[in-house]
Amino acid sequence: MISGHPSLYEQKRSLRHQMLALRNSMPAEELDKLSSQIVARLLELPELSNARMVSTYLHKGSEVRTNEIVKWLLCNDKRVIVPITDRVNRRLIFSELKAPEKELERGAFGILEPKREFRRLVPLEEADLVLVPAIAWDMLGYRIGYGVGFYDRSINSLSKQVPKIGLSYEFQIVKSIPRTRYDRRVEKIVTERRVIAAERKPQ
Repeated sequence: MISGHPSLYEQKRSLRHQMLALRNSMPAEELDKLSSQIVARLLELPELSNARMVSTYLHKGSEVRTNEIVKWLLCNDKRVIVPITDRVNRRLIFSELKAPEKELERGAFGILEPKREFRRLVPLEEADLVLVPAIAWDMLGYRIGYGVGFYDRSINSLSKQVPKIGLSYEFQIVKSIPRTRYDRRVEKIVTERRVIAAERKPQ
């Protein structure tokens, strides 16, 4: 590291802290309203209407809410798979969700995940669409997560090109995300104001 210039890790940590503090400062009622607007835009996308199986995260805290998405998917005969945190192997595994009201419990990091008796494991690459959370995004489709890398490993392990869409409040969009050559971007980001088609990565 050149003296006076923060490392990539420090840049990510600083941006993560700043954006998470901003998101957590928002009233829950406002985040509920913004999330509903985001979901409304998402439901207009052909990637969602054409998908037979969708992978979605189950929101925690101030993240973009996904309960409306899960409800819509199940009501429209879509298959839904959700992540389970495998702490030992530091990765996510995915399980089909059929009845959220009875099948979920708080798991690792306080995130909802299927109870053991309701786990129906499905490889992520069988999904037709992956909905991705983040703390911050840039216009190229790169993200900053919580820093543990579970979602990055899952996306990077896909052996086929599955469409990936990020869900974001508009205030989470920043000019640039510090990244490495291992970071994978999403194709689109949906906010309450717009659908962002990720710009082509500069050469």
